[in-house]
Amino acid sequence: LAPAQTWEAKLTQAGDGDTAEQVAAAKSQAWGELVRERKLGYLALLRNVRNILTQAPELVDELCQQLADERAVRKSLVFPFQFLSAVEVLKQGNLSGAGRVMGALNTAIDHSLANVPKFEGSTLVALDSSGSMVGRPQTIGSLFAATLVKATGADLMLFSDDARYVSLNRRDTTLTAAQSIPFISGGTNFSAIFQRANRAYDRMVILSDMQGWVGGGAPVQPFADYQKRYGVAPRIYSFDLKGYGTLQFPQERVYCLAGWNDRVFEIMQKLDRDPEALVRDVESVPLED
Repeated sequence: LAPAQTWEAKLTQAGDGDTAEQVAAAKSQAWGELVRERKLGYLALLRNVRNILTQAPELVDELCQQLADERAVRKSLVFPFQFLSAVEVLKQGNLSGAGRVMGALNTAIDHSLANVPKFEGSTLVALDSSGSMVGRPQTIGSLFAATLVKATGADLMLFSDDARYVSLNRRDTTLTAAQSIPFISGGTNFSAIFQRANRAYDRMVILSDMQGWVGGGAPVQPFADYQKRYGVAPRIYSFDLKGYGTLQFPQERVYCLAGWNDRVFEIMQKLDRDPEALVRDVESVPLED
């Protein structure tokens, strides 16, 4: 498309009809041209799944083919959690062709594992399965946990009142593996992560709403005991899935992260290499007089 004729502009123009029928026909035609001529980037295609199925359901075959295109997925550098909104859209409504598109998304999510960077050494993913995680935090946490397990070979632990290791079926799709993770309910005991960890890890990724009242509060001493027991000083990536801004044990090599975008793995890689990486990034920004 010419610079002035973006896909957004094309759809806006299609909404200028005099009647609802004219608008519907124009939008269906516009989506047809955009999809069949591959004028939508991969992320734009993904973000418009609902619109395409609603306004141009006859495009379902082409939509599925493009979504599941391994080369397109890898070129887009999209990560598994960026499919979540499209997956939730398909679950919410009785959209024509939704089942077929869900199958294409399952395939695409697995292709996107190749875009997840590899981390040197061993990783433990500790996923909060307490009662307060029900809903979107549970969905996000499960998908992110399954992504790290499948893409990097990380170990998976669930914690609530206590903690335990669980295994995922590596042959399941990433989405199926995420949905298979059980939730225990109960309280949130961060200390149990370090009490039950049975090997030395280079990093631990904690996925939680960071609301912990069980086991004596912040796990400062259990973390210290774990480090002494295995002679390690792992990096802790503490993801706050509800945005409360809570960090359970602020100290060196413990990083509080929030938000889900295409930079999350880049940030983790930077901190893996240099604990002061983000500070250096801020200091490198020139200030105007």
